[in-house]
Parts: sequence; C-alpha cells; structure tokens
Amino acid sequence: MVLHKVFKYLALLLCVIAAGFFLYTISVGDEAIQAEAADLTNDGALQNATLAPMMYLAYAVMAITVGLVLFFVLKGIFSSPAVLKRSLISVGILVAICLIAYFGFADDAVTDPGTGQLVMLDEGEPLTADTSKLVGASIYTFYIVAVLAVGSILWTGVSKLLNK
Repeated sequence: MVLHKVFKYLALLLCVIAAGFFLYTISVGDEAIQAEAADLTNDGALQNATLAPMMYLAYAVMAITVGLVLFFVLKGIFSSPAVLKRSLISVGILVAICLIAYFGFADDAVTDPGTGQLVMLDEGEPLTADTSKLVGASIYTFYIVAVLAVGSILWTGVSKLLNK
C-alpha cells in the first residue's frame, strides 16, 4: 500500500512538472520556437528552455515505466516454477523459430534480383551479406510467427464451434 502512495505522488509530481513546462511553452508561442529553429546562427536557448525539458521528462517517465514493467514481469515470472517453465518454453520456441528463419530461409544476397546491381544503403555503403541475412531472417521470423498466430486463432475458433 505504501508503494502505491509513493507512485501516486510521483505521478502527480511529474504531471505538475509537465504542466508547468507545457504552460511555459504555450506562453512562448509556436512562432518564436519555429523562428529560432529556422535561424541557424542562434544558440537554441529558447528550445533548450521549452522543448528540451519536456523531452527529458518524457525520457524519465518512459525509463520509470519500463523499469517498473520489467520489475513486475520478472517478479511474476520468478514467483512460481510453473510460470517460469512456461516462460522459458515460450522463449525457447521463439529462439527456435529465429534459428529456423536464419539458417533455413534467409538469403545473404546483396544484389537486387531485378537489376543485378548491388543494393546500396542510405549512407551510401553497399549492403553486406551479414546484414542481408539478418534482415531476411527477421522478415521470415515475422512471417512464421504471424502464420502461427493466425493458425492458433483459427484453431481455437474451429474447436469452440465443434465442441458446442
């Protein structure tokens, strides 16, 4: 119960701080911020005073949220051996799917099949075989997991219809 009150007051404090930054940004106005962003010769003091603190506050809230989620998920997983076993089986299945996609389906081609030319990345560098294989494995992993998800949904629906 004490932890609930601490989080409630922490959330209230973060909301008050965010509201203060929001009101300050509104009082400065969009035009002044946009004009400063367009002027490349200034030091960005206005944006550092208005937008940067809100971004850091958002980062802090996200870090707190991710930390709490990880804490409570891990606490729930390690609270019971049955839950831990099911979680490890699920992770093992996902790793197996990733390995099947990487070694079974992914291709390390670095040329465009239509033109036969090297695929160039946004930075101007050519695509490497390792990167191509990782991208392909990621796409095939998505396909496999999507087919399994849709199949399990269909299986559940059909089995419920047949059991009625």
